[in-house]
Amino acid sequence: MSDDGISQGQTDMFGLPLLPEKGRGRPAHVWTAENSNKVSLLFACGHKAVDIAKVLGITKPTFYKHYFNEITRAGHAPLMMRARQLERLNNAAEAGSVPAEKALAGMIQAEQVRTMGEKIKERGKSDAPPAQRLGKKEAAKEAAASASGKFAARTPPPMLLN
Repeated sequence: MSDDGISQGQTDMFGLPLLPEKGRGRPAHVWTAENSNKVSLLFACGHKAVDIAKVLGITKPTFYKHYFNEITRAGHAPLMMRARQLERLNNAAEAGSVPAEKALAGMIQAEQVRTMGEKIKERGKSDAPPAQRLGKKEAAKEAAASASGKFAARTPPPMLLN
């Protein structure tokens, strides 16, 4: 008799071999550190929870059940990933790696440019409501009135006397 409880060579009444019972459904999903890292990385890249669940081959409710901690940190995942990269580059630079120093300097400079751009955008925002847009006809009239050069309105010729 084998481990599954069926002896070798047993057949049913039609002569077909008896197969071991598989059970119902597929096995339950098990959380692993590898999948957790994959989920965090995909969140850092901006993917949605539904798409990540498809990558793992599980349903959305199963994903929310097993990866609750990763989902709660999803909003900060890009920043956490950037911080981890900077940390690793800094460690390599302190160990004497010149390429790591250059990459670290480049990432810091890019981060400074990005944050300065955000500050400038915030300063440019005003509390005043945006100007109302003109309709097609009003815009055409305004463009015709401000036309210059060849397309400007002509002055009438002087009156000719006979």
